[in-house]
Amino acid sequence: MPTPTPEPKSAEIKEQPAAKEPEPKAPENETALANLTMPLGETVLKLQSAEDHLLYGILQRNRAITPQSDFFRVQFRGFAINSNNAWSQFGDDDAHYQSGRNTAWVRIDHPSRSATFGPKAGVHVGEVLSGTGLDDFLFAAVVTWAKNTYSDYKASPGMVMLPVGTSEDEKLRKQAFYAKQGFEFEWATEGQRSGMYFKDRIGRLIGVCESIRIVEFGGEDMLQTLIKQDEERKTLEQRMSKVEAVNNVVHQALDKERHTTQALTVALMLMMLIALWAFL
Repeated sequence: MPTPTPEPKSAEIKEQPAAKEPEPKAPENETALANLTMPLGETVLKLQSAEDHLLYGILQRNRAITPQSDFFRVQFRGFAINSNNAWSQFGDDDAHYQSGRNTAWVRIDHPSRSATFGPKAGVHVGEVLSGTGLDDFLFAAVVTWAKNTYSDYKASPGMVMLPVGTSEDEKLRKQAFYAKQGFEFEWATEGQRSGMYFKDRIGRLIGVCESIRIVEFGGEDMLQTLIKQDEERKTLEQRMSKVEAVNNVVHQALDKERHTTQALTVALMLMMLIALWAFL
């Protein structure tokens, strides 16, 4: 008969340790990601200030991609101002791309399937650019990109800090800034000095700027504008040529009339002299 296989002793049975789930990675630093960005393209922005001055500048879009993150940023730098039909170039900080001024960004974190919007201190624009709607435009641009690219991700809570003495109107404007892009907003303190904006899905955000003070021109639009200006210049030159031709004809007629008048005057004087001589 075959020898039965002995049962293993309980002491010999060893349980395998349960596999540990990998700890989630911390989100990558947005400053480090910003240093990796590559420009996606530039367009021209025309803005109108509250004083009806025209301001022109360059809007740059750039992006950085890593295995963990996707970082998208828009930046504006001023170029020229038209005030009372006089042109002047930007000469201060607004004339340069900056990381915390005239800019907005969003950082996508794939492990947590979330998006963080920034700058964390809020979208700030230069004093000369305030009232143009540039802050709304920049923020709406990054919201639109995130909405179109990662609609199923959530918007991580962002903190809003207000200084002491902030007026009620300013608090309402700050809350409305995020609310009109579809964020939920909650004040974190009774004095409403800090608040949080968030959203469960980026796809439910709005990403629209309705400012009538901003017009964006792409490459094709700029070429169409140049073509139109060139056609208008040629038309104006043709009109000026016609006016100049008519002017020359008028001058020639006046010169001819003047010469004729001079000849008649000389002939009349000669006739008067002859008549006077005959009388004498």
